Amino acid sequence: MLQSEFVKHCLKFVEISQELNDNWEIVSTPNCEDYLRTTKLFRRKETICEQEELHDEIPGLEHNDPSSAVVSTMLKDEVYMIEYHVVYSFSYQVPVLYLNIQDSRGKILNLHSAWKLLEAFKGFGSKGIYQAVTQTEHPILYRPYLCIHPCKTQDIFDSLPSTKQPIVTFLSTYGPLVKLDIDPRYGLKHHCKYFS
Repeated sequence: MLQSEFVKHCLKFVEISQELNDNWEIVSTPNCEDYLRTTKLFRRKETICEQEELHDEIPGLEHNDPSSAVVSTMLKDEVYMIEYHVVYSFSYQVPVLYLNIQDSRGKILNLHSAWKLLEAFKGFGSKGIYQAVTQTEHPILYRPYLCIHPCKTQDIFDSLPSTKQPIVTFLSTYGPLVKLDIDPRYGLKHHCKYFS
């Protein structure tokens, strides 16, 4: 896919996004390296364990007595903001999915924490994860981002030669692996609007 084709498909994708009240947008850069961007909130219940010492409350218990501690467990609803970018790779000539994850305090998750949150081992396996989801420099923003390596993307396009909207195909394939679900109406709207 040429960069000009990528931009054309991105513009069509954003047009459908606006119709669906989704929040994808195209970001234009001074170097004409346009890319797609969206943010999604992701909620996860997290277990928090707190250990309380009872020796202060119950006289006669020794400090080294294992029964002097009570562990209470509670669930906390943690919210994460995931920013996704779809950027054109000049080397592979395919779209590449970049992402960053921030916790509710604004801290960006490191690679291992992101793998855990995304449950990426389920999608790629314990060995494949090191090659599939990596941390690299964003080619436009020059900051560390996570990305899904593009080495297999062309294989997906080759296996689906009749796809009319490669952005929808790409995001439908890779998105679920990083908690990005695409509304199925993208495919329907695109098919009805542009190829009927």
